[in-house]
Amino acid sequence: MLHLFLALLPFPLQDDGCRRCEHLGVVPCKQHGKAEELERERSVLFCSFAADCEDCGGTLVVDCKRCDGGPGSLESAERAAAIAAWRERTEQEAHLDRDCRRVETERFALIVECGPVRNGKKRMDPHRLAHHLAEDVEAVATGVMEDFALTPEDQPSKIRMWIWRDLAEHKAILSEYFGGSGSGEAGFLGRDPRFSSWPQQPHFDEAAEVRSLFAHHATHLLLSNVLAERWIGDLGGGWLDAGAGHFYEYRLFDRTTNYCIEEATARDNYHDGLWRAAVRRTLAENEEPFLPRILGKRTGNMTQEEQALCWSFFDFVRREHRAALRPILEDYKRKREPREVLPDRLGASVLELDQRWRAWVEERYPKKGDEEREPRR
Repeated sequence: MLHLFLALLPFPLQDDGCRRCEHLGVVPCKQHGKAEELERERSVLFCSFAADCEDCGGTLVVDCKRCDGGPGSLESAERAAAIAAWRERTEQEAHLDRDCRRVETERFALIVECGPVRNGKKRMDPHRLAHHLAEDVEAVATGVMEDFALTPEDQPSKIRMWIWRDLAEHKAILSEYFGGSGSGEAGFLGRDPRFSSWPQQPHFDEAAEVRSLFAHHATHLLLSNVLAERWIGDLGGGWLDAGAGHFYEYRLFDRTTNYCIEEATARDNYHDGLWRAAVRRTLAENEEPFLPRILGKRTGNMTQEEQALCWSFFDFVRREHRAALRPILEDYKRKREPREVLPDRLGASVLELDQRWRAWVEERYPKKGDEEREPRR
C-alpha cells in the first residue's frame, strides 16, 4: 500500500528535501510580503492588481531556487493558468477597448477604475479600495444569505458592480449596458444584475462614500436576483427592498447615506443617516398607522422618512420573525397580493403588526443618540 501511495505523488520525495521551501517547490513572492496584504489577496478569487506583479503574476509564490520543484509548483502552474483565463477581456473591457482593474469574489465581479480617493486626511489607492469594496459586498451578501435562509444555488448570477474613471466613461457604459444616459449611478435589477457609478464631485470621492454606496446597492442587486430573478421593489415589496438596503449598509458602517428615490436630486440625508431616535420620535408624534399606506408602494416612490421607517420595520421583522423573511420574499417574487403577505407570514393583521412594531421601537430605540437600548426583562 505504501508503494502505491508513493507512486501516486505528483513529485518524487527527496530524502533530505529543501528546507527553504519546506518541500513545496515554491516560496512566497516578496512583492506581497506583508501578512495583511497576503490575507487580502487570498480572500478574493482573482485580483488584476496582484496579477500585474512581474514576479509572480498573481500566484503570490515564485519557484524555489534551491530545489527542482514540489507539489506547490504544480499548484502554482494551475493557478497561473486560471489567472490567465480570467484575464481574458470582459464585455466591458472589449467595449472600452482596454483592460480594466478588476477584483472577483464568490458572488461579485467588481471593476474599480477610479483613481485614489480621499480617506480621512490621507488617500486610498484603487487597489486597497477594490479590496475594501470586495470585503464589504461579501459581508452584505453573507448577512442577506443568512437572514433569508438562502443557499448559493439560490443566486443564479454573479453580481457586477463598477466604478469608472470619469463621467464620459460612465456614460459610455450606461448607453451600452443600461439602455440610458445621465450622470448618476445606475442599477439593473433582476436577471444579470449590474451597477455602475463614477467618482462624482463632490460626492462619492471619499472611500467611505464609495464603500457605503456599493454596500447599499449590493443588497438591492442580490435580493433582485435570488430565488426568482425579479425585483420586488415594484411588486409590492418596496418596504422590504428599501428596508433591507438600508439595514445592511447601516450595520456595516453604523449609519446609512444612500437612497433609491427616483425624484431625489439633492444629496441631503435624513437625520444624517442616524435613525433610531428620529424613527422613535416620528412614530410617537404620528398615531396614524404607517404600514397600511406603505404596503404596495414602490421603493423609488418613497420619501427619505418613509425609507427610514421601512428600515426600522425590517429591523423589527428580522429580529422578531427572522424565519419568515424567506417566505415573505418568495411571496413578493410570486406577485402575491401585498396586503396578504404580512398577515399570513407574521400571524397578525397589518394594524396589529403596526402596533407591535411601534411598541418594539419604543422599548429599544433611544430618545437621543443612536445607541440601542437593552429591552426590559
